[in-house]
Amino acid sequence: MPKAYILINCESGYESLVAKSIKSIDNVLTCSIVYGVYDILIEIIYDTLKQLEYIIKKRIRKISKIQSTMTLIPFEF
Repeated sequence: MPKAYILINCESGYESLVAKSIKSIDNVLTCSIVYGVYDILIEIIYDTLKQLEYIIKKRIRKISKIQSTMTLIPFEF
């Protein structure tokens, strides 16, 4: 099953609240609060790119206090 990594910026002070909401999404494998440019790092699994798009647009980006996301899709070489 393919994986993607999503980096999230959220409003300051809401990292734990946002992470808790993200952890309730079925396809999320890991969700970590991190230091640096981004606030949260998610590892997610999906079946199709359409499903990944749905999870990001309709589940993750709809969470209150999220300001931006960056999706990284790794590939094997």
